[in-house]
Amino acid sequence: MLTTLLNAYARFFQRWMPSPLSIAVLLSVLAGGMAVRAVGWEQSATSWVNGLWNPGLLRFGFQAMFMLVLGHVLALAPPMLNALDRAVIWVMNRPRLAPAKIALVAMSLGWLNWGLGLVGGAILVRGALDWMRRNPEGRTAHPGVLGAAGYTGLLVWHGGLSGSAPLKVAEPGHLAELAPHLSGLPDSIGLRDTLFAGWSWPITFAVAVATALVFVWLGRQSDLEAVPWPEAGGGTNSEKPVSPAVGFGERLDRSRMLAGLLGVACWGGAILGAVKGGWSAELRFITPDWINTVLLGTALVAHGSMAGVLRALDAAIGGASGILIQFPLYFGIMGLVTGTGLGAALANALVGATSSEALPFALFLSSGVLNVFVPSGGGQWAVQGPLVLEACQTLHVPFEQGIMAMAFGDELTNMLQPFWALPLLGITGLRARDILPYTLLVMLVAGSAMLVGVACWS
Repeated sequence: MLTTLLNAYARFFQRWMPSPLSIAVLLSVLAGGMAVRAVGWEQSATSWVNGLWNPGLLRFGFQAMFMLVLGHVLALAPPMLNALDRAVIWVMNRPRLAPAKIALVAMSLGWLNWGLGLVGGAILVRGALDWMRRNPEGRTAHPGVLGAAGYTGLLVWHGGLSGSAPLKVAEPGHLAELAPHLSGLPDSIGLRDTLFAGWSWPITFAVAVATALVFVWLGRQSDLEAVPWPEAGGGTNSEKPVSPAVGFGERLDRSRMLAGLLGVACWGGAILGAVKGGWSAELRFITPDWINTVLLGTALVAHGSMAGVLRALDAAIGGASGILIQFPLYFGIMGLVTGTGLGAALANALVGATSSEALPFALFLSSGVLNVFVPSGGGQWAVQGPLVLEACQTLHVPFEQGIMAMAFGDELTNMLQPFWALPLLGITGLRARDILPYTLLVMLVAGSAMLVGVACWS
């Protein structure tokens, strides 16, 4: 009965859900219509254009793109691929536990970096599928369940080290830039008060445990609906033949000297930034720029050459195309929301419909719904962030609790919205409808754990 309902949901979703780009355009039209009705077309158009090309937000979009691409590049580095190959052997030594093991690896990597978790989980799923192709008698793990497990890094990312909202609020001056109409905002809010707060990180831990247990149960089900066995997934840069180096320039590109020199320089810069930040308990030095500096240095050292990094970059850059085209549209929506008074009206409506005790629940649920239509944590923070800050300030709810309630809601419905699963589907050869029934089940269980955690805040 449960499997039938989940498969029916997947078929409905595939038939009626438009592309994320179409949704971004529809949301822009909706916000524009509301703004024109409130303040007229001229102010609305000006606010939209100002948001569309807001320099600070465009920098934010590039940070998010760079973080995804660098995580993907790092996942394609030979040491990482070798580690994932060894992980496949560990995963498949008990095939019925393979989904739970893949989920644990994907969530661990996803907590470190969302791009690394997404691509690392996908490569691990592909390795498990290849193992079962070579060992038909060991085909006890369901391909769709394995794919869903590989996607769970996106279930914990916003509560991890690459979470857009916690990282951005740790940047000095970001809060004032995001909501210039509010006074009394702190200069920054460090990760110590968001990701690593005693009321925050246990939620991420509980979600990881609950998710692993779901996949333990799914791995033991033998009556799941069969899906077409996927063909071999897309290749990685390491599989492309490399011709011998010709000439000094090409030998320099393939040498370890330049990559190692720049990689160590990036690490040194990150260490210097942390020292200048005082290694404070609030961890305010951990910002998107700091994370990207560490990722760039690690990717350079792991690949060992400029040529290796460029090959991996060719394979990784396509995964950021959605951010490139959609982020400016979401920034335009933010411009409409903040520049026409819509933000204040929406925040007042939210405040009037809830209380200080219920606000974290309202932010959590509204964030989960919005993420279905704005499948980008960074874009969603740009749109919803000013509303979160204004509602928290009005109802005297700690800003960090409102921020993390939004972050948890955003990451939860990634299990409902398959936009970020596209790289995984390309690597594994699976279809969205193969994994969606099982990610929905994970969403229900993880959402229950999150709701219990949020309830404990008050």
